[in-house]
Amino acid sequence: MSQLKKEAAAVKSPIEGVTAAKTDFVSFLYASHGKTYDEYVAKAEETTGLKRENLSYVLYGLLAFYLIFGSAAKLLCNLIGFGYPAYASVKAIRSVDKKDDTQWLTYWTVFATISLFDFFSQDIYRFFPFIYVFKAVFLVYLYLPQTHGTAVFYTKIVDPLVTRIDNFFGTGAKQ
Repeated sequence: MSQLKKEAAAVKSPIEGVTAAKTDFVSFLYASHGKTYDEYVAKAEETTGLKRENLSYVLYGLLAFYLIFGSAAKLLCNLIGFGYPAYASVKAIRSVDKKDDTQWLTYWTVFATISLFDFFSQDIYRFFPFIYVFKAVFLVYLYLPQTHGTAVFYTKIVDPLVTRIDNFFGTGAKQ
C-alpha cells in the first residue's frame, strides 16, 4: 500500500485533524520565535488586552470578512493556496528526506485538479459570496499535515480520475 493510501486510511475524521492542527497552532503561538516576534506579540497583547490566541481569531475573522467582501478576494484565496505551499515545497526540495517531496508533489497535483474545475465554475462564484472563505479553508485543510487532506483527496478523487482517463485512452500503467 502506498504511503498516500496509508495516510488517507489513517484519517479517522477531519474533525480530529482540525483539533490536532488547533492544538499545534496554539503551541506555535506561545512558543518563542525570536526577540522581535516576542516583543511585537507581547505589545499587541498588552495594547488590546487579548491573548495571542484570541488575536489570531480576530485576524482570521478579518481575513474571512475580506474574502467575502474584498475586491481582491480571489487573489487572496489563491495566495493562501499557493503562498505557504510554494515556500514549503522549496524547503522540501532542499531537504534530504524525500517523503516531504511526495507530500508537496501530491498537493500540487490536487491543487492543479481543483484549479482546473475552478476555471469552469467562475459563474457560480457570483451567487455565493462565501465561496472564497470555503475555498481558503479547504485549501488549508489540504496542506495541513494534521489533516492529511491532500492524501484523502488524492486517493479518493484524483487517482481514480487519472485511472479512468488512462483506461479510456488505453494508457494504463503496467505494474
